[in-house]
Amino acid sequence: MSEPAILIENLTKRYGSGPTAVDALKGVDMRIERGEVVGLIGPSGSGKTTLLKCLGAVIEPTSGRFTLAGEVIYDNAWKRKDLRALRRDRIGFVFQAPYLIPFLDATDNVALLPMLAGVANPVARAMALELLTALDVQHRARARIPELSGGEQQRVAIARALVNRPPIVLADEPTAPLDSERALSVVKILDRLAREYQTAIIVVTHDEKIIPTFKRIYYIRDGKTYEERGEGRAL
Repeated sequence: MSEPAILIENLTKRYGSGPTAVDALKGVDMRIERGEVVGLIGPSGSGKTTLLKCLGAVIEPTSGRFTLAGEVIYDNAWKRKDLRALRRDRIGFVFQAPYLIPFLDATDNVALLPMLAGVANPVARAMALELLTALDVQHRARARIPELSGGEQQRVAIARALVNRPPIVLADEPTAPLDSERALSVVKILDRLAREYQTAIIVVTHDEKIIPTFKRIYYIRDGKTYEERGEGRAL
């Protein structure tokens, strides 16, 4: 079996100490392959947000092990000194709101990340345009963000998440503000690009419209994960 994009082993997170301590994660195990889109589902307070923040190197777990594309990122302590560079180069983020820079056009919003990583401006813009074309918004490449529709903005945000070819993309409620047709369109795009770029994508969602599309689902309850095979409905 090939090396997975993500391997999480007995990951825990405790907030506080003593009698008031809260165990948000209680030994999470996950394995996600390259090119795979997986749903992460659970009620409020189950640990979804905490897990996503740990995987995104936003907060530090308490214990356990996290391997990203063969590199041990965390093993009871961070193994990377520069977590900001890790987030920029190796982890993509898609949120419920696009969080794009309004005074830049669509191309510059996507090209900014590779430029921050040292890629020359013309090369970064070419990378951005390639993804905007793959997402069928190349005709809006020079438009500023307020000129884009909500669906177009979300596509630009997806392009930004993928532009550095990260091993993983963390998508937090990416379809929440969209109607059924646009929500299913976003999931179809994520599925296609995950396979094309061999990126693992974790989608945190409460959106019942898209849950049947996942081939694999991790439910999280009381800080622990349980895997189920989804319906994997063709899109």
